[in-house]
Amino acid sequence: MSQKDRGALIALLEVSRSNCLVINLASSLGEESNVEQLKIGENNTLHRFETSQDVQEVLPKLQKISNNVMRVGKTGFWAETPSCSTCSILSSSNVVVLSSRSLDSKRILYRIMVQNESRLNVLEKNLENAGLKPRILETEYETHSLLTQREKEVVKVAYGHGYFEPEREISMTEVAQIMKVSTPSLSDVLRRGTKKMVKNYVENRL
Repeated sequence: MSQKDRGALIALLEVSRSNCLVINLASSLGEESNVEQLKIGENNTLHRFETSQDVQEVLPKLQKISNNVMRVGKTGFWAETPSCSTCSILSSSNVVVLSSRSLDSKRILYRIMVQNESRLNVLEKNLENAGLKPRILETEYETHSLLTQREKEVVKVAYGHGYFEPEREISMTEVAQIMKVSTPSLSDVLRRGTKKMVKNYVENRL
């Protein structure tokens, strides 16, 4: 399959920077706080800020560095702040940020989607020029994360007959017999399909 026939390119990107005001605040509060970028912009970025500390004590600190702060739930805030150098570059590069999480006070991990490999190379170069020490940890084409039609069929049949129940209602051999394939063949397809679903859930929901 040629590159033009593939889907968009998904990459796991690690960068190092120290000018994110919200993450710097979270780091000063210790491991009891967590930050996630909700909407990245060239000038401003919206963050979700969760903390187990007294929110009334955290609020004025967050207001001091933010353009706008909204209380969300018992332990969280949405805070809009000036974008850090990384968010500014990502936003101006037509990159889709699928998820992000802080590794420590300086490093952040982004899961991004770009049109193709050449676009990713340009982005990496721009981040390097800005001194952000980018590291591409993993790449895959979007189509690789989707279940094939055969994988969908196998997963649906297995699920429908109780294969995934805590007390399994059907064996893999019996599922293979229903689908008129060998047990090893079915096992391979089911394993690949299940791995894709788990991977998608972990990377996008957890």
